[in-house]
Order: sequence, then structure tokens, then C-alpha cells
Amino acid sequence: MSSAQPDRSLPEQLAGEQLAVVARTNRRTALVALRGELDLVTVSKVAEVIDSVKPQAEGVRHLVLDLRGLTFMDSAGLHELIRQNEFARSNRHNLAVVRGSAAIERLLEVTGVRDHLVLVDDPDDLVPPPTRRERAGESSPPDLIGDASNEGG
Repeated sequence: MSSAQPDRSLPEQLAGEQLAVVARTNRRTALVALRGELDLVTVSKVAEVIDSVKPQAEGVRHLVLDLRGLTFMDSAGLHELIRQNEFARSNRHNLAVVRGSAAIERLLEVTGVRDHLVLVDDPDDLVPPPTRRERAGESSPPDLIGDASNEGG
């Protein structure tokens, strides 16, 4: 294990290696992209990042959860999708889920979870693209919340 982050527990370190969660907020829409494995070990990261975005009717009203980068999802991941969907309804914000791989899509279909979600093919249909200024790097970069991938380090 790396000594670069000695204050993180072993489960937190493993979760960081297995799942990257990146959030970007633009106006009243937040895009939360998942890369890796969504399972019992990593599911708390997703909830933590979504909670930090603070979706609500008066602030971030639209939450887009992008599953395209997932390589695996178990029942804990399915439960989190259901929980986030129920929270969106009770909290009066919108939740859309970007379809993942064929295996993830099959899991949603077989379990019936797909019938309860708003599924889309492309987040660009829902999330405004970065402005020219953001692309040029003139403003602060998109919010990276909870990105525990070890890219570049």
C-alpha cells in the first residue's frame, strides 16, 4: 500500500483502487461518472459524492449518473441505484441514469430495476457541454469530487 495517504483505511484504499467517481456540476445539473467496480466495498463512495453535490429542488436539480465506465455491479450497486431514485422522488430533484455496458444493462433488466429508472443513452443530451472558456482552461476546471483513481500518481 502507498504511504501517500496513511490516514485512509484499507477498505477506503481498496475502494479507491476499484472505483473512480468523478462529479462535474454545470448550473443546476450534476454529472456523476463511475469507472470501475460498483459493489459492496465501493458503493459508499457513490453515495458520498452524490451527497456532496447536494441535489435538491432549489439548487442542483438534475442529477445524471453515468454507468458507461462500470465494469461490474453487484446487488449493493443495484440497491444504491434504487435508493438514489427514491431519494430523487422524495427530494424533488431529477435523476437520469446513462446506460452502461451490455452486462450492466442486462443486470438492470433481469432484476427489474430498469423499469424504475429514467435511462438515457448519452449524458450530452442532458448536460450542457463545457463553455468555450472552460475548454480553454480560463476558469477553474470542472469539480472533481471523490476522484480516487490513481492516474498520474
